[in-house]
Amino acid sequence: MKISGFTFIRNGIIMGYPFKESIKSALPLVDEFIVVACESADDTKNELERLKDENPKIKLIGSDWNVTKKSGTILSEKTNIAIKNITGDYGLYVQCDEGIHEKDYEKIIKTLEQNLNNKDVKGFVFDYIHFFGGYFSYAKKSEKRFFYDKETRVIRNDGTVFSWGDAMGFKDLNGVKINIENKNALPLNVSMYHYGRAKNPAGMYKKDKEMERLYNFRIINRLKNWVSNYDPRIDKYIYSDFGWLERIDKSDLSFHPHAFRKLASMQNWDIDDFKTFMKEKKGAPQFFKMLLYRLVKDSVNETSNAIKKTKDFLKKIRYKK
Repeated sequence: MKISGFTFIRNGIIMGYPFKESIKSALPLVDEFIVVACESADDTKNELERLKDENPKIKLIGSDWNVTKKSGTILSEKTNIAIKNITGDYGLYVQCDEGIHEKDYEKIIKTLEQNLNNKDVKGFVFDYIHFFGGYFSYAKKSEKRFFYDKETRVIRNDGTVFSWGDAMGFKDLNGVKINIENKNALPLNVSMYHYGRAKNPAGMYKKDKEMERLYNFRIINRLKNWVSNYDPRIDKYIYSDFGWLERIDKSDLSFHPHAFRKLASMQNWDIDDFKTFMKEKKGAPQFFKMLLYRLVKDSVNETSNAIKKTKDFLKKIRYKK
């Protein structure tokens, strides 16, 4: 059995992604690790080159970063470049803010070996631990409104599975999602550790502001600035209460995958700092600002979708001629 790891990365340093730690946490499980290194405005590529020099399993593939759609689809486009270059029986997808704990290696390997010849199984699903506000607080399982609790992160590399949308999941050639509900994926019963929001308030704000450019048109982002001081989280919730978080003893670094423990040990802030970073705005003026924002956002998105559908329709007509 051969396992290929794969991911993509852009502006890993600017965005504060623990991409080196993510890759390191998966390396012991794989025979190769494919990284699509996209054009970056920082030293990400050089850091990847240094990591590659340390471990021959790593293979780098250069790529551009031309965003043509405001829907996050460029993320799946880059993921699919990686998929095309893996050679294992399975592909282990680890996004560059995720990590795998070494205590789970044996269980993962065993499950994959047991299903190597079960061609009906196209994927394997991880449970998720979502850190928020640092390395010692994470979302309770009850917070499914805001945090996904399961995702497919191992795929069968048979040419029939591809990434879609904003690269959160996979589909087969018929467009069927690879998940437990569709009976084409199995649970691994181990956790993926998600560190995308294990940041201090300033770092979180910087990342969210940058990510919004992938999803929204400029007018929508300007409205967000007007509504809530450009807080991208207004679509979800304002962080003023943390009863939805589990807390971890800061001395318990073993809770984390080994590759992430140094980062965790360097945390010099507390989750409660968020309470004063962006206070909740209330009152009638804020209600009407939010209402206007949502109306404009829906209108812009619907117009964009209508234009796209019209263009696709016209292309089909020209093709038939």
